[in-house]
Amino acid sequence: MNYFVIRGEQQFGPYSLADLQHYVAQGNILPTDLARSEAMEEPRTVQEVVGNITVQPQPMQQSYGQVPGYAVPQQAQEPGVPAAPLPAGLHWVLVLVLTVFTCGIFGIIWAFVQATYVRKIRPSNNSIIFYAIGFPLIFGGSFVRGLSGNTGSDAETLVALLNLGGAILVIAGHFSLRGALEEYFTSVEPLNLQLSGVMTFFFNTIYFQYHLSKIRNWKLTGVYA
Repeated sequence: MNYFVIRGEQQFGPYSLADLQHYVAQGNILPTDLARSEAMEEPRTVQEVVGNITVQPQPMQQSYGQVPGYAVPQQAQEPGVPAAPLPAGLHWVLVLVLTVFTCGIFGIIWAFVQATYVRKIRPSNNSIIFYAIGFPLIFGGSFVRGLSGNTGSDAETLVALLNLGGAILVIAGHFSLRGALEEYFTSVEPLNLQLSGVMTFFFNTIYFQYHLSKIRNWKLTGVYA
């Protein structure tokens, strides 16, 4: 059975299963790329097609089909757009541990670090603005609650409004950041990055760092892992 690799609006191939395994091992094709065959109703990731078989890199064979150029990381494809800087390489587990240890403070700081990075690759992105307003509103609600002493007065209504407004803005910031990352690493640097909405909602900063670390490794080594 032959497969085609889909990257954006481009299609590469056809490849046999062995071709896909060799090109994944060499870094020319990423496990996150989409692939399809005539027997498939919907494209699947290359990882789903090749499974977890480990193949040692082999010399290029002339009999293979047209190959997407992932051996060296792709840089910006849009005219006049510079290559994206490297994202921060802090491991997501360390981000999680520091966030828990600091009762969430480090997670907030790291959200701004990530938003600053996204602002560099997509200057029009507003996630950092959402964070800059949303987080202070949440803290403001806590401050007002402390002053009101939980008396059940109108201050509690204000607290609820501040917390709700802040939470909505922070969530909007997360999804704005997610959209910018997906758009950039699909259209400009073609990683075919797809981020889960559920994971973004519940794990946001930790989830983003997991992928940003992999993106950093890809830009340094050509391997998305």
